Amino acid sequence: MSDNHSPSPSFSPSSFFGNVPEGGNFLPEGHIHVWRAIVDIPVARLQVYQETLSPDERARAQRFKNSTHRRRFAAARGILRHILARYLRTSPGEIRFQSGPFGKPLLQDPVGHPLHFNVAHSQQLAVYAISRDFEVGIDLEGDRNSLDYARLAERICSPEELATFQKLSQAEQLAAFFRCWTRKEAFVKAMGKGFSFPLKNVRVSFTTDEPPQILNPRLSLSPTFLIGEPSETGSQGHPPGDWSLFNLPLGQGFWGALAVAGKPSRIQGWDYHLDD
Repeated sequence: MSDNHSPSPSFSPSSFFGNVPEGGNFLPEGHIHVWRAIVDIPVARLQVYQETLSPDERARAQRFKNSTHRRRFAAARGILRHILARYLRTSPGEIRFQSGPFGKPLLQDPVGHPLHFNVAHSQQLAVYAISRDFEVGIDLEGDRNSLDYARLAERICSPEELATFQKLSQAEQLAAFFRCWTRKEAFVKAMGKGFSFPLKNVRVSFTTDEPPQILNPRLSLSPTFLIGEPSETGSQGHPPGDWSLFNLPLGQGFWGALAVAGKPSRIQGWDYHLDD
């Protein structure tokens, strides 16, 4: 964690993410904004964010036994509030959240301000997807030396995916695994299903010669959830062919994916700075 006298953290170079232009809180129809933020921040700024959190968010932060994880969670939630406040034209502390049936965060009673969003964070980085028109899911993962990705691939991959994965060279497998994992996670988060939906049931492309896409012509879904059904929040479901998947170039050592329930006309990336 940085102290008050530490220099501002810096982002890894990426042609996708840029500085927020004037009027960057304007989100046109069909567009999606993706924000990238560093959550290892100076203590003074963290205190500002903590003051905007709800009692429930503060309680969730305190449940982390590791102090670094606790601070990163509080920073990620505080930054989410500041980003949403730009679009909702309100103060960060006034925003109220509720959870979907499987835990996906939603805005509570957003009268006149329909806004879809999703959040992911790993290590010192967080990403946020914002849309007025589409359900969105976002995921990022940072490389960890202790991760047994070959064994984890057996848990999240379908038999067809695992066969493809095991044919790759060892040098290709690490990036292929993270592409597969983040695309699946982004998709189930966009559906609002979270950990309740088996990742093996979703087939995605993940080799370098394939564009990001969902490969199931018909998903094998549980009887309690069909993509074509309306969700409990009133959003109409979508068949797999209506979904879009995108890579997120987050910088060295990180992989990310964005899933969209539809076909956005434009996706823009912004870097969140503490003085924004």
